[in-house]
Amino acid sequence: MRVSTGLLALGVLASLCCCQASDYFSSITGLEQLLHTEQILLSDLSSQLDAAKTVLLQLERELSAIKLEHALAAKGLENYLTNPVNVYRLMKRLHTDWPHVDSRVQQMSAQLRFNISQHYGLSFPSQEDVDGAALALVRLQSTYKLDVAQVAAGILNGIKYGTDMSWQDCFVLGQQLFEMEDYNNTKVWLRESMERLRRHQPRPSTPEPALLNSMETVAQSLFRMGDFDTAYELSQRVLELDPSRIRNWHLGDKAANLAHDGDEGAHSRQAAGYRLTQEFAHYEKVCRGEVGPSAAQQRRLRCRYARGRHAYRLLAPLKLEEHSLDPLVVSYHDMLSPQQIGELRAMAVPHMQRSTVNPLSGGQRMKSAFRVSKNAWLPYSTHPMMGRMLRDVGDATGLDMTYCEQLQVANYGVGGHYEPHWDFFRDSRHYPAAEGNRIATAIFYLSDVEQGGATAFPFLNFAVRPQLGNILFWYNLHRSSDEDYRTKHAGCPVLKGSKWIANIWIHEATQTFARPCDVFRDNEVSMGYDIIK
Repeated sequence: MRVSTGLLALGVLASLCCCQASDYFSSITGLEQLLHTEQILLSDLSSQLDAAKTVLLQLERELSAIKLEHALAAKGLENYLTNPVNVYRLMKRLHTDWPHVDSRVQQMSAQLRFNISQHYGLSFPSQEDVDGAALALVRLQSTYKLDVAQVAAGILNGIKYGTDMSWQDCFVLGQQLFEMEDYNNTKVWLRESMERLRRHQPRPSTPEPALLNSMETVAQSLFRMGDFDTAYELSQRVLELDPSRIRNWHLGDKAANLAHDGDEGAHSRQAAGYRLTQEFAHYEKVCRGEVGPSAAQQRRLRCRYARGRHAYRLLAPLKLEEHSLDPLVVSYHDMLSPQQIGELRAMAVPHMQRSTVNPLSGGQRMKSAFRVSKNAWLPYSTHPMMGRMLRDVGDATGLDMTYCEQLQVANYGVGGHYEPHWDFFRDSRHYPAAEGNRIATAIFYLSDVEQGGATAFPFLNFAVRPQLGNILFWYNLHRSSDEDYRTKHAGCPVLKGSKWIANIWIHEATQTFARPCDVFRDNEVSMGYDIIK
């Protein structure tokens, strides 16, 4: 409400007074009327000022909380921005909270000239960004079996990284998930919001009507879907904050007596498909480290020095770590220096774009929740260092590097991931016949990752954690050039940190002598892995 409303009332009354007899001075009775008039104006203006002070105090509290966030960020920007809770709250503040602040300021005195639209050239997240940050939190919660209360408290796998989410933060996240039809996660985040509201001391002031309207809308939608418990609990919280809204509710005690048939209906409306399969659940177990190769398999693996295929490696042997012998999956340690990695990342940043997938033969590449990252494609002629990277992979593996795709530098932010997939192409139309399919993959790790972000091989029961300067290498094809379905792999979600990699995909043309085929085809061992269960 504007402070100037009271002053406007003064002007109106003054104009009315001009139209009336001005003989109040002639008696005490007339003066009493004037005193009464001033009392009304005083009361009106005081109420306007009190309302303005209330809004100002609320704005000051919100401003102080945001200043605290920026003070934490100033202590370590990368550490702050690699926290998924911080990322979500930053997105929410810029997309939702600041416009509300702007609206409240505009409703106050015209002396306050703050207006978001006056600030040109600033970056604001879109709804897609906010939804992406919300999905990242839920993805991490699901993959790593995180407790919602701990995530809201800024605790990831037992480590406290940042400030807590407010009850409003949790509610807005629940509302987003509801709109995205992720009903199971909607319920847990709304319950966490209500629990945080219940624990709030002192009693919170009445939220803005827009937030209460949203709470009512979500509660009523949950009620219609059949989730009576959550709807009823949320409606009670609305009434605690604003008892006058009882006129909008007629649920009574229905929630205590009605059946829960809607729960399965809500569940059936969740995204089906691959994420609901046993195979995907097993992949998440591999990311969490709950499964691993058998003891017999591990006994066969070694860490050793290797000479590769170049005489220079007699003097400077490669540090090789075996992860699997069939199919071959190995790591080469310390292949890039931190300085080289810094230069490579700096060259890639100006060209980074959202990673895409091409799910259908001949279809247009598109953004997808299947793969959340950004990447850049760099020709090897961009810098001599890239040519040396290509040469080092050839020296280590003995493969001919004539036909390789451009170097792909990718960055996975908080919650970034790449769901299980094969690197080889199942449709020959995806690659030039003269170059052949992708025979092998080499991943250069350009960063360490504090938590999460491992490269998982679900069918082989192991995951490799990113380690700065290392190369992860494996063959995608059998010697017979048939696809090796056992090599399905994934980039586990980044829980804390920022994952940088550089991919080299090597094609099979010209590899006749580098990796000759056997007398008989050797693909039968992997054929049973081409089935999603």
